[in-house]
Amino acid sequence: MERIIGEITGDGEGPLLIFIGGIHGNETTGISALEKVFNEFSFGTTQVKGRAIALRGNLEAIRQNIRYLSMDLNRIWDVKHFKRANDYHAAEVYELLELRRIIEKELKGDFSRAYLIDLHTTSAPTIPFLVTKDTPDNISFVENLDVPYVTGLIGYLDGTMLGWMCEKGHCGMAFESGQHHSRVSIIKHEAFVVLSMFYSGFMPDLSDSLVSELHEILDDELKPKHNHFELIKRYKIDEEEEFKMEAGFSNFQKIIKSEVLAKNKHGDIVSDVNGNIFMPLYQSKGDDGFFIIKPCEVRKPVAAS
Repeated sequence: MERIIGEITGDGEGPLLIFIGGIHGNETTGISALEKVFNEFSFGTTQVKGRAIALRGNLEAIRQNIRYLSMDLNRIWDVKHFKRANDYHAAEVYELLELRRIIEKELKGDFSRAYLIDLHTTSAPTIPFLVTKDTPDNISFVENLDVPYVTGLIGYLDGTMLGWMCEKGHCGMAFESGQHHSRVSIIKHEAFVVLSMFYSGFMPDLSDSLVSELHEILDDELKPKHNHFELIKRYKIDEEEEFKMEAGFSNFQKIIKSEVLAKNKHGDIVSDVNGNIFMPLYQSKGDDGFFIIKPCEVRKPVAAS
């Protein structure tokens, strides 16, 4: 299995787009979408500016169709793991160093702006959504895509690839297209990848009809009336607490104070606030039981100078 799915270099100055699929090995719809876009889209019939590269994430976990082997590859992008890589006897450390080497090499090139776009799916049913850091450049970009987006998550999670990229001053976002292994998730990932190429300026001349069609693919009848949400609560699972999410929750579903969200060996786990549930855990691996988010006030983003 090759690390690089595809790469495209256009004529003249433009953005650098780095797409990642499968940083969690059981989330492969992003890989399928990147394979199709990079191998089948007719780039020769449209103007291309800048460079785009698509990468597979955790290769061994992808082979085994599991989230990770020993360490979550999306929780070790920090100085501690970079400096002490040789102390960690885990397959994910090799994946980390190899991905970082490729990305940092790409960042040495000439580009107008760099974007890291991390493609994911969830264990629970969900509408498409984005996670990003609340910076002017990020917000200006994701507002174009017209899907719900959540800020604040990076402050709760250590060692994410997205946080590492944003700390370098570049744009970074994670796009969750739907539920694991769904054909619909692949189609929505494909639409998102092409729209990202359009709004970044990599493919600036797509027809209005195609752009409209791609937006329709991402649209969802269950989409909330607000686009911007901020994270206010995280439930971190303790070892051996026997956490089990209550059945039936989906992303962005409204919850009320005192509602039972999950159980563990001590009893019910209830919400202490009104809000919307976010990323409820319905798989065996993972340290985050759920998050709670709330809508943000509508504000017009100001592009960075």
